Amino acid sequence: MEPDPARGLPPVPTALPASGRRPVGEASRARERGYGPPECMAIPRLQLSSAVSEVGVEHGEYDVPLWTVGHHADSSEPGVPGNSIYNGHVETLHAGRVFAHLKDLAPGDAVYVYTPTYRLAWRVENVESVPNGDTRFLQPTPDRRITLYTCTGRWDPLARDYTERLVVVARLVGVNPRA
Repeated sequence: MEPDPARGLPPVPTALPASGRRPVGEASRARERGYGPPECMAIPRLQLSSAVSEVGVEHGEYDVPLWTVGHHADSSEPGVPGNSIYNGHVETLHAGRVFAHLKDLAPGDAVYVYTPTYRLAWRVENVESVPNGDTRFLQPTPDRRITLYTCTGRWDPLARDYTERLVVVARLVGVNPRA
């Protein structure tokens, strides 16, 4: 177990059991009405612990917060049916690099999203690069998932953007009330 430095949260395991944990009791009832908005994210493999900021669309593109993980305000809240989408910078001169090591995630790795009252555990299922402009990963889904993404590929100075996006998809495997 590693301590989670985000707001003094309890330790989080560095790997998830293959079967995951099912919500029981109060957590099961909460699933039906939602767990609340994301407050922070922890990814033990990357030694990442970050606040989560709500982001929207500006000038036709999703905003990316300078120093934290961004949650698309128009996507699902974590744990409810749908695609809960998060973005972050990979490399920048004037901001943080919260997703600089996202490429190091692999299937089976743990991702934790904290809401005001719950810790939701996710298991990475897929890590892939897609061409910039391929926005299928931003679409709503019927299942409970989180999608993390950042820039990757080659920097195109003319477009002032990267040629690809690195996309990580994870599935919900457990919900626990926060102490």
